[in-house]
Amino acid sequence: MLTLQSLHGKTITADALHPVPDIAQTIIEKGGHYCLQVKGNKNYLFAPIQQAFPFGPPAYGPPEKGHGRIEQRAVLVKPTNALKASYPHARSIIAVYSKGIRDAKPYKNIRYYISSQVPESRTRNGWEQLIRGHWGGVENRNHWSRDAIWLEDKTRSRNYNLVGNLAMLRNTLLVIVAEHREQYGSLPAFTEALRANESEAYRLITTPL
Repeated sequence: MLTLQSLHGKTITADALHPVPDIAQTIIEKGGHYCLQVKGNKNYLFAPIQQAFPFGPPAYGPPEKGHGRIEQRAVLVKPTNALKASYPHARSIIAVYSKGIRDAKPYKNIRYYISSQVPESRTRNGWEQLIRGHWGGVENRNHWSRDAIWLEDKTRSRNYNLVGNLAMLRNTLLVIVAEHREQYGSLPAFTEALRANESEAYRLITTPL
């Protein structure tokens, strides 16, 4: 999908399935920037970034309530370069710290990111808002549906074209079901109804949008 549009003035965010050099290169060639999450599934990226943040943040932000938890966050951003990070056009590495209480239990998390924008391009609050915008928008609404209902995160293929094409198909399905799911009350109920009526599922996917 990235090859179909100009990305001038846009910053593309993506989860840990997507820190692939070819994707980053495409984003830059289209005039955009990237901020991509990095996890252990890309250890050549993850380990050096993790080692670059040996200590926690000097201070956390104020507590915030929402989604059944109380949470505090902090963001640290450090400069890097493509050679040092072994990643095209890399200019920043980011650590996002969070701690709080969920279901009466304390927790702590650290998430890591790599970006083509220099640290000075945003304030710390700006970096936090960029990343929270991804998780609050794309992840909570889109990725939850693709993963919780269609088990996207269980995909183990290393074929990036296959993974990308499956994600596009799932996104297309979300567009299709958006017009019909309300009568069933929820996406899980809608999915179960289609499993029980394959002819209706076939009708939906063959009807022009």
